Amino acid sequence: MTPFLSRLLLIAFSLLTSITANAQVTPQVCRAEQKGDAALVEIRPQYFTVQGKLAGFDPCHASVKFRRPSGATPAPLMISLHGGGGIKDVLASDQAFRDKGMATLVFDAYEMQGFTGRTSGFWALQVSNEARQRMLLSTAWAAYQWAITRTDIDARRIYFFGVSNGAAVAANLAAMVDAAHVRGIIAEGITPIGLGLPDKTRVPLMLAFGRLDNFGAAQDDMWRWRLTAPCRLNISFELSPPGTSQRCSGESQPQALIPTPLEWVDSVKAVSAPIEVAYFEDMAHNAYWGPLTIRKNTWGNGQTLNASLGAKPGARDAFMAAMMAFIEKNAKP
Repeated sequence: MTPFLSRLLLIAFSLLTSITANAQVTPQVCRAEQKGDAALVEIRPQYFTVQGKLAGFDPCHASVKFRRPSGATPAPLMISLHGGGGIKDVLASDQAFRDKGMATLVFDAYEMQGFTGRTSGFWALQVSNEARQRMLLSTAWAAYQWAITRTDIDARRIYFFGVSNGAAVAANLAAMVDAAHVRGIIAEGITPIGLGLPDKTRVPLMLAFGRLDNFGAAQDDMWRWRLTAPCRLNISFELSPPGTSQRCSGESQPQALIPTPLEWVDSVKAVSAPIEVAYFEDMAHNAYWGPLTIRKNTWGNGQTLNASLGAKPGARDAFMAAMMAFIEKNAKP
């Protein structure tokens, strides 16, 4: 066998392995046209944003994990949106939803843009919220449009789960998706900083907070539901629905403060689909990250902020029970 033929066989085997791991995804549904040309741009030493055309969603991308339970009846689908650190943020929660009998879809929005070889610490600490959220929203919106065409899942029962930056994107998606397909959205540890939050939601939304979650805050008692920052840290993004960033951004009232998550809920609940807020004891940021760990970290912009993560096992169980109750409550139109 020639070296060239050996290489062709290796490529074919790798493609087959990838397709097998992604349930019912075949080469015919690959979407190479979704590729972008984004680049990291340093806005201050060791701190970056992203510029250029953002990628959408290619189900054949190496980071995509699409799995569905066996059986003739199509299962509801949970699409998970990672936080600042990348896909590792939601692998454990993705498995937990799968264990509950759901079809699941996860992907790495950074790798989908062509960014590889960077650590989760780089993405979490050295890239702006707005850049991470723009990448996540661009890929998540395209993933949703792909999902509603599938016949091997119940496209009338799609849910989103987002954590941290992914939670902010999930909340924006709650103003974009069609209620005929999406039954509910769960946003854990949401941040109002980046793309802002929408003026109105179309589908039921659950905001979940760990009582010990002060991730990203300078003060120990600035809990995630009270998180705020100057409006200059928000940007308006053409894909985003109308929302707080149109009135509170680097171009509009830059020195004012961004509404906190609870202030946002109070301002939109009268015109929105149901929004519920749930709190969990013995839980910090990203319950499925691992054991409860209280700590601080230094970001690429030089700030040392709270960075506590994880939850105690009982808290994680209570969180999953609450999420499944939310899913079951909203399963029917």
